[in-house]
Amino acid sequence: MNLHLLRVFVRVVEANSFSRAADILGISQPAASKAVRELETQLDTVLLERRGRFFEPTEAGAVLLEYGRSLFALEREADEALRAFNGLARGRLRIGASTTIASYWLPDVLRRFHARHPAVALQVVAANTGAITRQLLDFKVDVALVEGEVDDARVQIRPWRSEEMILISPRESAPGVDAGPDTFGHGRTWIMRERGSGSRAATDALLARLRIAPADVIEVGSNEAIVQAVAAGIGLGMVPKICARDPLALGRLCSHVPASGRVQRQLYRLRLPHRPVSPAALAFEAMLATPEHVAGVDQDR
Repeated sequence: MNLHLLRVFVRVVEANSFSRAADILGISQPAASKAVRELETQLDTVLLERRGRFFEPTEAGAVLLEYGRSLFALEREADEALRAFNGLARGRLRIGASTTIASYWLPDVLRRFHARHPAVALQVVAANTGAITRQLLDFKVDVALVEGEVDDARVQIRPWRSEEMILISPRESAPGVDAGPDTFGHGRTWIMRERGSGSRAATDALLARLRIAPADVIEVGSNEAIVQAVAAGIGLGMVPKICARDPLALGRLCSHVPASGRVQRQLYRLRLPHRPVSPAALAFEAMLATPEHVAGVDQDR
């Protein structure tokens, strides 16, 4: 499909006039009429019907109009993001991130963004997935990055990157640990994040899938607290691998692969579809989409 012809068609419908559309596009009225006829010929369907002095899209034309509007809106967004990415003189950017993202994945993005746009004031809010989602809905943050899925029709959720979750135990052997992956953690104390966090949802889902019944659960406010509690011998836990990297290297913890295989969880970018996006937010989202930060990048750096 010729995008120039599609652009003319969309302008004609929106202006409800060939002459006005031609003026907007900087072409002649005959050229606008010819473009729509050529598009109809390409698609082998009638797109416009005359209604007195005006034109209305046919049923096929109405479908094409929606696709055309979406396509050119995405084009404008990409153009704005690239222009903002290349030169922000000032602004403020409020970033909401789940705690693991804020602690481990976000700093490198912030470093690169600040180096490119030093005049933009940055503010980071770290909380669990539920809290960050509420902050976005309340317009308290401009960009939201979370670890858990969000079930809210008002929010557009898009995959960002993935990370591996691992089971951890104290270095010293304990009942229910050395028995093997099929019985790992039965009847043991588990250290978990609070409800509402992405890590807690991932842990609950795994235990339910493997039919593991903890003896009791101790809730803590961060994955780092889980790591320290497990290293102290209090119980077992499941955390993002990146959180336990240093304690594992120092021999303070043991890691285990669940019986169902390695656990990869998706990290997400959230957006409110109808909310205007600031140039700073567009530039930041463009940076999130660069190869260094996209989904599936190996976290064992």
